[in-house]
Amino acid sequence: MDDHIQQAWQFYKSLGSPKFICAPMVDQSELAFRMLTRKYGATIAYTPMLHSRIMTESKSYKDEFFTTCPEDRPLFAQLCGHDPQVLIKAALMIQGQCDAIDINLGCPQGIARKGLYGAYLLEKREQVLTIVKELKQNINVPVTCKIRVFKDRKRTLDLTKDIQEAGCSILTVHGRTKEQNKDFVGQCDWTIIAEIKQLIQIPVFANGGIYTWSDVERCLQETKVDAVMSSEALLENPALFSGEIKDLNDLALEYMQFAKQYDARLAEIKAHLFKLLYTGLQIFTDLRSKLGSAKTYEEHLEVVIELKNKRADVPKEDKLGWYKRYQNFKQPQNNKDKSLQKLENIIQQQDLLIQKNDPQ
Repeated sequence: MDDHIQQAWQFYKSLGSPKFICAPMVDQSELAFRMLTRKYGATIAYTPMLHSRIMTESKSYKDEFFTTCPEDRPLFAQLCGHDPQVLIKAALMIQGQCDAIDINLGCPQGIARKGLYGAYLLEKREQVLTIVKELKQNINVPVTCKIRVFKDRKRTLDLTKDIQEAGCSILTVHGRTKEQNKDFVGQCDWTIIAEIKQLIQIPVFANGGIYTWSDVERCLQETKVDAVMSSEALLENPALFSGEIKDLNDLALEYMQFAKQYDARLAEIKAHLFKLLYTGLQIFTDLRSKLGSAKTYEEHLEVVIELKNKRADVPKEDKLGWYKRYQNFKQPQNNKDKSLQKLENIIQQQDLLIQKNDPQ
């Protein structure tokens, strides 16, 4: 075992060999939400994707989007970008407040194509490897990577070996291609993740295809990965890694307490509540309208409390449902109610929030 592989495992074990991970999510894996997931079993959390160029050009960007606290560890800070020197400069700004710098090589959104980062940067193999090597040589914390896969399995496998050799300490693999996105999301391929885990020697995390606790257990068993990462399933159920179904109305109230403690932005609060309270808001459309128009923390909290009281007798299992929106999403039937139509569109578009935060 060469020195890099040995150091990668020493690093992973120094974190406590964590198995349950809160994914990096734009406008959604902020400090308040991370702390909620940690309370219910997440053993590593990632920051939202941070744009390296904007971070180096705007102090207010870092102050607004990179927030943490002593209890927020282990923490991996995810950066996007294609210029090694800019990525290094951004990493140096935050390396003292996190345990690793993660390179985003998985974002499939159109904005990533425009900025040449995320899954689109994977097409530039030599550039990716240069970024990993340069970061490893110039920062004081380990470098990790999060990728999507190619349709060509051999190309995927070859790239993961190269990324390992370039100095990556942990590789997270989302078992979908960049084309599998939005309406074309499709099944996550755990078999390619299993092949990668068997092929490379550094710790491997699996991402994609997780909805329930049984999915977490099955993914660990079928892929033999070292940890499982969840994104959208955690947004609906932040207690996913507890192995139990918690009452989402209670979790929404707990989130609001964390949001106040850690000064979450209103855009983050609103987005989380639309997911946590999704099934109830489909029934109590007056509260859905009220949530959509809420402009203060207190107005958002009022909706949470009111909906909790209205659904006190509803079984916990029946409050789940937002994550299934790809299968059963329906538009409002009342065409006269344009405000409700607009709110439904907001729910569908939460994954595109990056487009309003990236000034490119």
